[in-house]
Amino acid sequence: MDYIIETKNLTKDYKGFLANDNVSIQIPKGAVHGLIGRNGAGKTTLMKMILGFSNRTGGTIIINGKEDEASLWAERSKIGSIIETPAFYDEMTCFANLMYHAKLIGYGDKSHVMEILRRVGLERFKGRKVKAFSLGMRQKLGIACAILGKPEFLMLDEPTNGLDPVSIAEIRTLLLDINEKDGVTILISSHILGEMEKLASSFSFMLDGKLVDSITKEELEEKNQDLETYFLEMAGGVKDE
Repeated sequence: MDYIIETKNLTKDYKGFLANDNVSIQIPKGAVHGLIGRNGAGKTTLMKMILGFSNRTGGTIIINGKEDEASLWAERSKIGSIIETPAFYDEMTCFANLMYHAKLIGYGDKSHVMEILRRVGLERFKGRKVKAFSLGMRQKLGIACAILGKPEFLMLDEPTNGLDPVSIAEIRTLLLDINEKDGVTILISSHILGEMEKLASSFSFMLDGKLVDSITKEELEEKNQDLETYFLEMAGGVKDE
């Protein structure tokens, strides 16, 4: 199988606390891959190390088959991401915010920016200041920023956290469209298991900084289990708060 991302024994040690403990993960090209775990399981730390936002203590990161540092940074330029809460200028309009981000990455053509706004369902709000945006609209704008540079790979950290059911469904539809029509591989972290089961084609599970299992959606269906049951049995039956 062809993998867009691989890690081998990836470790992050914060003064004796192992936020990631020898994590080895493989993300197939073309997949929507769910990274499942409770809050504090190490999901965000893993994503930050892959993106180069945080230095690793040990282990190997491979992106598109490349693992030397110069090549890794070149490959990272092909990744769009939302890590934690997307940051915008609240007093600027939706369009102005997106144009600002577009110019930073060399995609400052107005027609391209408008097409991205249309794609994420924000075209009619282009003149509205971001301070008036709902959380769901902010998340859509974050995804718009992440896909501005026509990435091969999207990495999204809890993009539906705190959203109402309608907004969650809209984000799911958008991400599936990006995956299916554009062929973009997506890694999405979440602890909303019912939603992840609707969205992802494969899953990896983290507990206390360790990657404890990976499974495809087909393998899960063969076990005749839903994602929540499978994860809770693995995690000792304790639900995330």
